[in-house]
Amino acid sequence: MSVALKAEKNLTLITCILLSLFFSAKTRAQSLGDPVVKITFGSGTASRAGALAADSGSTTYVYSGSGEIGENYYTITNQVNTSVHGSFVTSYDHDYETTGKTTGYMMVVNGNVQAGTVYTRTVPGLCGNTQYQFGVWVKNVLSSNGIPPNMVFHIYAADGTTELSTPVSTGDVPTGNVWHNYTATFTLPAGTGDVIIKLVSNASGTVGNDFAVDDITFSPYGSTVSAVFTQTTGTTESTCAGSTQTYTVKATSTLASGYVQKLQMYVNGVWTDLTTGSTTTTYTITSPTTAGTYQYRLVSASTDNINSASCVVASNNLTLTVTPAPTAAFSVATATCLGTATTFTDASVANGTTIASWLWDFGDGQTSALQNPVHTYAATGTYTVKLTVAGTTGCSPSTISKTITINPLPVAAFTFTSPNCLTQPVTITDQSTTGTGTTITSWIWDYGDGTTETKTTAAAFQHLYTAAGTYSVKLTVTNSGGCTAMVTQSLKVSPLPVAAFTMPDVCLADASATFTDASTIADNTTSGFTYLWNFGDANATAGNPNTSTLKNPSHKYTQAAVYQVTLTVTSASGCVSTITQNFTVNGSIPVAAFTVINQSDLCSNHQVLFTNNSTVDFGNITKLEWYYDYANNPGTVVTDESPSYGKLYGHNYTAFHTPATQNYQVRLVAYSGGTCVSVMDKTITLLAQPDLSFTAPSAICINGGTVQLVAQENAGVAGSGIYQGTGVSSTGLFDPTISGVGTFSIDYIYTATNACADTVSQTITVNPVPTITVGPDITVLAGGSAYLPAKASGTGLTYAWSPATYLSDATVLNPVVTPFQDITYTLTVTTSSGCSLSGQVKVSVLQGPVVPNTFSPNGDGTNDQWNIKYLDTYTDCTVEVYNRYGAKLFASVGYAVPWDGTYNGAPVPGGVYYYIINPKHGRSTLSGSLTILR
Repeated sequence: MSVALKAEKNLTLITCILLSLFFSAKTRAQSLGDPVVKITFGSGTASRAGALAADSGSTTYVYSGSGEIGENYYTITNQVNTSVHGSFVTSYDHDYETTGKTTGYMMVVNGNVQAGTVYTRTVPGLCGNTQYQFGVWVKNVLSSNGIPPNMVFHIYAADGTTELSTPVSTGDVPTGNVWHNYTATFTLPAGTGDVIIKLVSNASGTVGNDFAVDDITFSPYGSTVSAVFTQTTGTTESTCAGSTQTYTVKATSTLASGYVQKLQMYVNGVWTDLTTGSTTTTYTITSPTTAGTYQYRLVSASTDNINSASCVVASNNLTLTVTPAPTAAFSVATATCLGTATTFTDASVANGTTIASWLWDFGDGQTSALQNPVHTYAATGTYTVKLTVAGTTGCSPSTISKTITINPLPVAAFTFTSPNCLTQPVTITDQSTTGTGTTITSWIWDYGDGTTETKTTAAAFQHLYTAAGTYSVKLTVTNSGGCTAMVTQSLKVSPLPVAAFTMPDVCLADASATFTDASTIADNTTSGFTYLWNFGDANATAGNPNTSTLKNPSHKYTQAAVYQVTLTVTSASGCVSTITQNFTVNGSIPVAAFTVINQSDLCSNHQVLFTNNSTVDFGNITKLEWYYDYANNPGTVVTDESPSYGKLYGHNYTAFHTPATQNYQVRLVAYSGGTCVSVMDKTITLLAQPDLSFTAPSAICINGGTVQLVAQENAGVAGSGIYQGTGVSSTGLFDPTISGVGTFSIDYIYTATNACADTVSQTITVNPVPTITVGPDITVLAGGSAYLPAKASGTGLTYAWSPATYLSDATVLNPVVTPFQDITYTLTVTTSSGCSLSGQVKVSVLQGPVVPNTFSPNGDGTNDQWNIKYLDTYTDCTVEVYNRYGAKLFASVGYAVPWDGTYNGAPVPGGVYYYIINPKHGRSTLSGSLTILR
């Protein structure tokens, strides 16, 4: 670039700066209204929008939908960057500078060598006889160098030829990624409302002239309108929410002739009229009651345009700040009980400020500065509570009042009956009271035994405890004021004594009857018992009274009879128990008697049974004493304290085998009281019992054959015996194939000639043999190997192959055999119980066939047949012989009969023939030539 050109560029830049300063100064000397038209080119999330629509403007440039624009092209996009054009700066639309959003669109143009119309459009809806300011934002999108953009703005009347303003030139728009605002003012003649704008590119050349256009606006523009609050002659005021204040707004500029003005307030994003158009210069406003920031302004226009937002110019904004004040509020129970701490919970609303202090007046002369205090009232009554809160804004405090009632506490009390004995219900009586003005509404009883009950009356009631012990009984009462009280008392439930006594066995001849106390009590306090006895004796006298308070008293009865004796026991706790029992005074003449069951057949190994037949003249036999061998053991006695007539008694004597009999003296002593006794003796004879022995095997195998069992009598007691049980004959021959596998009890029953029998038993276990399968027979090629085929099942099996020749292991189930000749093997399988079973398998060894290549069937008895050694052992082999023409002369399956050189019974001629032998069994097919000699 030349020095002259550089100087020219600097001069253009200085000129643009001076024009900008001029327009800015002019703007400050005038007032602007809200933009009537604002062309932003839209917004969206897509990187590009469509071409300009007919109603939103037009251009002489060509639209590019790809975003990449060449000479004479434009696009509508939300971003330009170096990835699309290497020489472009990265840039977003004009609103990005204030909003930070990247979704707004702008028009990006690549200027042509020829000047062109960047943008033109008819703008309708303006007001005649009104001055407007036109504005547009332009950016040079080149990163450096190149031809800078240079545009001229034209504003035409609706005819498109009459210019309403001197054209405004941007000059060269400098680089630097900065949006530049260019403005022009014009006055729209009366009677018209449309204008046409045209942005024309003046720059020429092929390198550069790339620019973006955004936010084209029209705003009313006119004489200066300004306003102040008269109280401070400033533009701001403040007051507290809830306090009504009046403010005066004064216009500080003079209206032009034919112009009026009105006051507006900004409400929900819209400027709303508070007055109508007039020449008044002062206005009164009342502060809103709700906290917030409120804005006011004056707008001015000609009388006929004052009500059109497109025609008015606006003053500066006045701001009225309504400072928030807190609202006092709190929660508390409407009633509580005396002595109960009451919590007061602050619920005040800050309303956008900060609460600085709380003052509580509890109505009883006490106060608190806490936010959530706790207070306990000392007396019952109704109190008025006040809360006063103050904020940090200096606005007046807020106060609220509530009443709270302090109710009196009830007094819980009750009594209960005594003594409290188990099985006897306890009577409980309420004695609770409550303060004046309240009544008791509920009684909650906890009896201490796991049961509770709620009652609604104070009536006495009963409760039955099911176990003795000490219980904590709790009563909780609630009065009509919701206040509760509780009392607990200890209640002891004593156990009942259990009256009991034992009675003596007496007869009329005895001196007296002594009764023995056997009473008990669960807490073992029998030492505190008192007694009252009634002997039931109608014949009692003063010297022999019918009652006694002794623990173990005695009484003399004078008549044999049945009496009812009663004992009443009272415990130390006062609990009573009574028992009555029948008591018999027996007669004085007992008669001992007994019989022996089966007396003529008393074997020494059987129990001997005796029947009691003893009697008494009145009452009962009270005791029996049995001496079963009185002559030899007079000191050995068996006593029965509860005998009865016909009762059986058994005794086992020592069994013996010799001598044939033994005698025993049996004595029975019968009592009807302490001194009334009778004796009976009887001799019995016991018979010898057999002495048996029994031998038998404990275990045999099911295939072990029959076994003769042996049992015998050893003491010489004459008689005979038989065998009984599963698998055994009466003579003792046991057959395991009949019993089967299992364990069996075998009895030997011996009956002596004296009718005494005895039995002896033995247990025999029959064990199973294993299950085996051996075979089938196998063939093995000479020199080859195979597994011996066998299967077996059973418990703890062992294996033995015989002979062991050619076997890999003779003790496994399936050994490998490598035979050199035919051989038969026997497998014996044995279980853990020693039972065995055997099976055989034959192994045939197939030697390789030896095929002679010639024989002479001439009838001389030598070599007359084609004998193939070993081939006869291949039972299913095939042999075929063909002549040289392929005709089959001989065929056989197996080779038991060798070929004799004939075909259909006639000898074949001497010569050469061909054979095919398939031995099978794993051997390959043999083939070759055979020569027959004649």
